[in-house]
Amino acid sequence: MRKVFIPLVLALSILACSCSTTKPFTDQEMIESDLTLSEKLEAYGGKKVTVDDPLLYFDGSVWLEDMTAMVEEAEDYILLSTFLGSSCPNLEPLFDAIVKKAEEGVRVYVIIDGTSSLDMTESKFVMTNLSYLREKGVNLLIYSPISFTHLINPVQIIIRDHRKMMVIDGKTAAIGGMNINFISMGAGDKTQRDSMYVFSSPSLSSLLIDEFVKIWNEGSVDYLNVNSFKKYTTEEEGNDAWLFNRNVYSGDVSIAGMFATLINEAESSIFLCPYLPTVDDRMAESLRMAKERGVDVEIWCSQDSRGYAKAGSSWAVAELIKDTGATFHEVTYSLEGELLPMYHMKMMVVDDRYIVIGSSNFNYRSMTLSHEIALVVDSPTFATAAKEAAKLSAGEGVILTEEEAIKAKKEYGNLFAYLFSYFGG
Repeated sequence: MRKVFIPLVLALSILACSCSTTKPFTDQEMIESDLTLSEKLEAYGGKKVTVDDPLLYFDGSVWLEDMTAMVEEAEDYILLSTFLGSSCPNLEPLFDAIVKKAEEGVRVYVIIDGTSSLDMTESKFVMTNLSYLREKGVNLLIYSPISFTHLINPVQIIIRDHRKMMVIDGKTAAIGGMNINFISMGAGDKTQRDSMYVFSSPSLSSLLIDEFVKIWNEGSVDYLNVNSFKKYTTEEEGNDAWLFNRNVYSGDVSIAGMFATLINEAESSIFLCPYLPTVDDRMAESLRMAKERGVDVEIWCSQDSRGYAKAGSSWAVAELIKDTGATFHEVTYSLEGELLPMYHMKMMVVDDRYIVIGSSNFNYRSMTLSHEIALVVDSPTFATAAKEAAKLSAGEGVILTEEEAIKAKKEYGNLFAYLFSYFGG
């Protein structure tokens, strides 16, 4: 069991905010209730919508090219939200296209998190701050920029806007895990292994418009009228889906409840890509319970090779394997021993039917300490295609045993690095 020491300042910061919890993972009343899966997802704040099977992007360079083309075709408005946003030489065509659209009169609204300027990936060596977009006619909102006021309210340092989504002209909607920065999209063949999904769905676009405007109005004095963005209300035939847009402070949407529902309802298989697998006891127990009732639980993950991150992830992986009994696929290196780009994938596929995509990692921070957006889709064809693409992106990898993980923990693991990863992400 994870009995860890939490530094006093961090504990006070967490207790000071109305964060959601991971209780749904072991909520026996909900697990044993007669509610359908759809009713449970809606009870946890999921908004039901109908979507098509999307276009899949598992290469940041390809997504960069197509995203730029989508921006160039915009006629009315572009709504764009990302966690880490910055420019670099390879991303300049995208931001040039965004600026050109703004100059042509297309309304462009961009939200980035305030930690973008503190990017700890390779982006920090090449990135250009996006503040210049304001001078070019782009409406830019920086969520909770880092400043001295955080000394008064340190909670704002912890709570971050991790969401990634895009809506163009009310017809095209994109959601996934890629940031708009060097390491996600602009590093050529060294981009992180990640995914984005593009839906030609007016109904999903309409819902995302509502959520984007809500996010913007919560963080900006420049109030947006949701009715100013044209929507298209058509009767769509497609897949049932549930959108979860969680604001840490409101507490009316539970990302934990979403994951818990799907895991606790799983009958045959769970394919999980958690990126940073720092989970608490309840999350681990839900996977262990699934394993014990005969569900095949696979976790595909790479460990961060950066100093403190490697120490933290080594500690986390050993605990995860020990506590869940899941089959852990280590995808950090190629079979030839070459270090591969970070496997930044955020995905869960249950019973080869339900798929979770979006910004949320399967870890404690995403469940409790960051604003997240995620989409659950009921589509065997989409789920299977994305699962296979994620495996292909991962490469062969190796299965890491509990003994090997414990050995790595003793060799590289560090409790304080683990705590930093656990709460800081």
